[in-house]
Amino acid sequence: MKKCLMLTIGLLSLPLMAAESHVCQSQAYDYASIGKLRLSDDTIFNCRDIGRVTIPELAKRGWKVTHVAQQTEYTGEVDSDSEVIKMYQEIVVYKD
Repeated sequence: MKKCLMLTIGLLSLPLMAAESHVCQSQAYDYASIGKLRLSDDTIFNCRDIGRVTIPELAKRGWKVTHVAQQTEYTGEVDSDSEVIKMYQEIVVYKD
């Protein structure tokens, strides 16, 4: 009976111990402002359920950065005068 009770308590507590992860993006810049895209300790990321934070702030809160990527978005028609290229940094964070 004790083993069954311990197993039940252990299984019920699993969702409470589940890890959490999010994809976060920095501000997007157009191609002409690419110099502002440099990743630094001051880069602010928008993370769902976390807020607007820097990488050092994430670390203080127990989050680990598992992936960093530079992303590019194209708006308008490709190879036309209306085409706008936006670039931003994207990170994936993880917390036990």
